[in-house]
Amino acid sequence: MTPLDPLAAVAAQVGHLQRLLDVYGPLLTDHQREACRLRLDEDWSYSELAETFGCTRSGAYDLVRRALAQLEHYEERLGHAAELARRDVLEAELRSRLLGQGTTTTSSGAA
Repeated sequence: MTPLDPLAAVAAQVGHLQRLLDVYGPLLTDHQREACRLRLDEDWSYSELAETFGCTRSGAYDLVRRALAQLEHYEERLGHAAELARRDVLEAELRSRLLGQGTTTTSSGAA
């Protein structure tokens, strides 16, 4: 295992959570959604979140943890993010096939 493997795993997890926030974010409160956005998209620390939201560091951690758990719960029940990921893979495969076939053109000899 290389030293980059844990970083790749963390990046994949953050990407997964960002996708869940994109899909299910409107189901969270404005407060939860903004805390998750700042933590995931802007990489804010819990101390920065606590200062912004006027709570303790542990309060900011709990806010984000509960919101992310709620997003995971929605995904377990509904599966919309997994379906979008499946469609993304299918779209990429189809685009790859189209690009592979579209590079050769034939000219007709009709004048």
